[in-house]
Amino acid sequence: MTASAVVLAPPDALAEEDCPGISPHPTAPRPERTALRWIGQGLAPGRVVAYTCSCRMTAYELVVCGGIYQIRCRTLPRRGVPPVSWTAERWRRGEALEWWRRLLSGQAR
Repeated sequence: MTASAVVLAPPDALAEEDCPGISPHPTAPRPERTALRWIGQGLAPGRVVAYTCSCRMTAYELVVCGGIYQIRCRTLPRRGVPPVSWTAERWRRGEALEWWRRLLSGQAR
């Protein structure tokens, strides 16, 4: 992943959210964003190669399993509500990194 794909929160937002700021935060979704097709089950647990900060209710992970990449979306558990996880599509490395960049920049959700 290139440095241009990383979107860190502004310093004042970090203080408010008690966030260490070491993982990227996705930019708010843009109105013209591309909708990712979310499915319920991934290929397998896989290996996480990139992730967004978990200080927000929804966190994303770029996961690879056997050379196939997927984006995983997870919601944090809340009182009485279990965590939920979805997985988007399946891509080869180059295409997956482009979708990951789009997700971080708000161009896809």
